Amino acid sequence: MIETPFDLSYHYDDNLQDVPNNSGEMQQAIDFWQAQLDQPGLEIFQRIKLLGRIGGYARTLRNLDRAEQALSTALTLSKAIENRRFEAANSIKLAHVYQWQQRYVESETMFEAVITLCQNDPEAAPYLDFAYQHFGKCKFDQQKYAEALQCFEQALNIRMEKGDSELIASTELAIATTHSRQKCHDSGASATYH
Repeated sequence: MIETPFDLSYHYDDNLQDVPNNSGEMQQAIDFWQAQLDQPGLEIFQRIKLLGRIGGYARTLRNLDRAEQALSTALTLSKAIENRRFEAANSIKLAHVYQWQQRYVESETMFEAVITLCQNDPEAAPYLDFAYQHFGKCKFDQQKYAEALQCFEQALNIRMEKGDSELIASTELAIATTHSRQKCHDSGASATYH
């Protein structure tokens, strides 16, 4: 698969959502991958990888319909070839799309299923921290801050074992943001009742 020369970097906003640093280049990357996807004779593994990339970055660009379509196809193909690693990765990404579509029941059901998959299948196990991290963000979006913190703590424990400083920093940011939001939420709620 040809690597993209485009800027795919992003940062997190106050709601723990990823925001592209260069939306134009991110869109160019999606178009670039789409052109590869349209090539005849593409192997199924390459097709799944391209669909996963398109879906993930389309979500970041808030093109949720395109993201859902690409990731649903990637997930279907992953299950068809019984590749648990691809299944876990694309399930997390699709659940994240459902979350942003505010389809929380579907999102939570999918996150719970992928956590179970990661806990029970060694091939999917490397994605367990990602599943907890994104499940936490789903809880955060619903203002279920205590539950979000539990998920983030689970992710952090795994990430500390992995020793990946970038992933650890991402989870620590999520925890700090959730604590802050929880304090504001609790003080606002208590002020209402006085």
